[in-house]
This record gives sequence, structure tokens and C-alpha cells, in this order.
Amino acid sequence: MSVTGLCQRCESEAKFSCDRCGALVCQAHYDPSTGYCTECAAEVRGGSGPGPR
Repeated sequence: MSVTGLCQRCESEAKFSCDRCGALVCQAHYDPSTGYCTECAAEVRGGSGPGPR
């Protein structure tokens, strides 16, 4: 889904909404193959995502 506002990860211009958690995110923090933000995409794929676990 296309939106406008600030990215909830880096405060750049947000253009997408995560289909899983609803976060507004910029292109850098959006995974188009899943429709999820990069954090949710990493969780779904079994990755740790950004930052320490």
C-alpha cells in the first residue's frame, strides 16, 4: 500500500505501510517481495533483523 508520512525506522519520507505490523516505512525499509517492513521480513524469514537479539 502506498502512503505518505515519516518512516518509523529512519524518519525519511515513508511511501509504504507494512502488511504485517502496519509501520509506515521508506523504500529502504520495505521488502516488496513480502509487503513487510525489513524487520518483519527478517522475522518471517528466521533472521534476527536489525540490532541485537
